[in-house]
Amino acid sequence: MPNMVDGKVNKLLCQAEERLEISFSASKHAQSSSAVKTLGNVHAGRSKEENLSIRQPQTQSFTAKRNKNTAGSEWFDLPKTALTPEFKREWQLLRMRSVLDPKHQKKALRAAVPEYSQVGEVIAGPTDFFSARLTKRDRKATLSGEMIGAVDGQKLRTKYAGIQRTKASGKKAFYQRLVSKRRRK
Repeated sequence: MPNMVDGKVNKLLCQAEERLEISFSASKHAQSSSAVKTLGNVHAGRSKEENLSIRQPQTQSFTAKRNKNTAGSEWFDLPKTALTPEFKREWQLLRMRSVLDPKHQKKALRAAVPEYSQVGEVIAGPTDFFSARLTKRDRKATLSGEMIGAVDGQKLRTKYAGIQRTKASGKKAFYQRLVSKRRRK
């Protein structure tokens, strides 16, 4: 198609128009006489340039949807996301929750912040079990505060010490400590 000259394109368009006129005249006999007269007069009054014009697509509906402040009544009028620094931190924490707790597999969230979202607080109902609720001491103001408070410090220290022990094994200091332990016995 890029090698075609404008003259060839115009010729092909004229041939297509002629084929459409033939099919239009064939369908003319099938329609009622009054409808055929009005359509025939309109079609006959056009020039070839008007028939070859390019139709512009209508984009009103898409722009109207983009300018809304809510997701619509089908989505319970969910408001647009307010991108505050707190919300960005919470979203990043939710996306990276597999790093904080690698033993629990969670579905990965998309990287982009959702266009429409709302942040709220889950309030425990009277029918919930007491063991499923957070105690007042464990409740924090933000999600990041809760995550940091839930981390067991002793567990992290023992894990870190174990990693350091395996890294130091085989080095000169490790060997000297081992020899000194043997001599004490």
